[in-house]
Formats: sequence, C-alpha cells, structure tokens
Amino acid sequence: MKSISKYIILLALVLTSGAVFGQSVRDLRFNEILIKNTDNFDDEYGRHVPWVEIFNTAYNNVNMAGCYLTDDTTGFAAAGKKGGEIPEHWYRIPKTDVKTNMPQRSYLVFYLDAEPLYGTFHTNFDPRTSETDYLALISADGKDLIDILHYPKEALMESTVSYGLEKDGITGNAMFLHQFTPGSSNEVKATVSKQERLKRDDPYGIGLAIISMSVVFTALILIYLMLKLFGYSSKKIAQRNAQKAAAAAAIPTAAADASKQEDLPEQLTGEEAAAIAMALHLHFNSMHDEESEIITIDMPSAHYSPWAQKELIMKRAPRIRK
Repeated sequence: MKSISKYIILLALVLTSGAVFGQSVRDLRFNEILIKNTDNFDDEYGRHVPWVEIFNTAYNNVNMAGCYLTDDTTGFAAAGKKGGEIPEHWYRIPKTDVKTNMPQRSYLVFYLDAEPLYGTFHTNFDPRTSETDYLALISADGKDLIDILHYPKEALMESTVSYGLEKDGITGNAMFLHQFTPGSSNEVKATVSKQERLKRDDPYGIGLAIISMSVVFTALILIYLMLKLFGYSSKKIAQRNAQKAAAAAAIPTAAADASKQEDLPEQLTGEEAAAIAMALHLHFNSMHDEESEIITIDMPSAHYSPWAQKELIMKRAPRIRK
C-alpha cells in the first residue's frame, strides 16, 4: 500500500512539474524583426532603430526577467558553466522592470541599438554591425536555448519590410510580412463594415426584405399561437370550475334524497301484511259495544263509609297480662 502511495505522489509531482514547465519562459518566441527602420517605428526617444518582437504563446503570465538576448551564441557552453563569464554580446534582461512580466498571449518589443543605458528594452548589440544572421533567447541560468530566429540579413539590411512568423508563435513559417506590426499580431485582417458587407452580399436588398418579412410573420404566428393557447387554457379552466360548482350543488340534493329514503318505512313481510289486514277487517266488520266515554262511580249511602270505621283505621291497644 505504501509503495502505491509513493507512485501516486511521484506521478503527481511529474504532472505538476510538466504543467510548470509548459507555462514558463520556454513558451516565448521571436515573432518579428526589422533592421532597416527608416521612418516606420521609433523608440521612446524618437529614434528609428532596429527592433525585435517577442510573443508569449502561453495562457498565463511569463516573466522573462534574467533571461538573455544575443546575436552570438559562441560562448553559450562556457556561460552555462558555474562561474563562467558572460559573453560580450549577451544582454541580460533586468529584473527591476515590471514590464518584463508578460501577460498571456502578449507582445514585447526590444530595440537592437547597442545602447543598454537607454532602458530595459535596449540591448547591448546591433544586428547592423553584427557578423551573424540570427537572434537567440537564452534562459536565466545560461543553459537552455529557449528560441532562435534566423533571418535573411542581407535582404533585411536593404528592405524596409519586416520579417517574422506568418502566424503568431508558430515557428517554421517565417516570411517577409506585408506590413510591420510591432506590439501586435502579425495576422492582419482587413476589416469590413456591416454596411459594406451587406451591400456586397445583397446589392438589391432582396435578402434583407425576405429576412424582414420572415421575422414579422414569424412574430405574428407566434402571437397567434400564444393567444390560441391562452383561449384554450381559459376555456378548460372555465369548464373545470363549472364542473366543480355543479358537483358542489349536487351534494345537498343527494343528501336530501338520502334522508327521504331513510324516512320511508321498510318493506313489510307477508306475515306482517296479513296480520295488519286481519286487524283492519275485524275492526271494521265486527260488533262492538258503544262506549259512552262516561265514567260512573257508585258511591254508598252517606251514613256508611267503610273508610271511616275506626276499627279499620285504629290499632287495638295492647293488652297487659297480669
């Protein structure tokens, strides 16, 4: 289990180091160079000097401070050794300027005028007096060659056209550019206004008319469908409410009918019906004494009333035997 954990940690470290390696100064590329700068681009002092443009191909910031720009890599092996001397034409980019921290997909211009005292972006060599026909970008430790740009020096010394990559950051397609673009993309595309494009694509306005009418009729159809749907839903809701009201009104009627049915006598059996019929027959057809509905009480003569006899109401006195 411990060995598996070690392998996982090692793999994570490898991937992390790969990500860091993939987003570093190794993503910087030479993008454009101009040597014969007569009147098209000047530095902060108003001078027309050779310049080179570097492009950050990464999608994060890359700080190139401490790296080297050079037009001569003869002392490359010696400079990479510990304690080795830095060659004369190696320009070390200062670490004190925040502009050397390049944002993602951005451009940075260096002036190749052999005047490093003029500022951070002025190198200590000039390609017009150099014997080489290339520029190199070297890492801060002097060991790694980040990028190198070979250019047709004789042609550039006579031409006012810049030389660079046809597509930003993609090496292997360097060419003379139609126009110089320091600090911006080499892929220049002519912009056409919407009016011009519409006039070119639809000179008679037929397409615009069809599109306009289609939009209007589509909107009307949508409104019609929405109204139909609203009416249908309203009708359904009204029917549902009417059914609920009818059901509520039918409940008391059903209850009343049920109560009436409960008041009705239950159906008589045959024996009970025969007994009731016999009783009615005897009542209507038999002879009965006529009752006067007068109650008479025969009272005895006034001088005699058994209720007043003393022997009946008085107890005998007890006899005492001697």
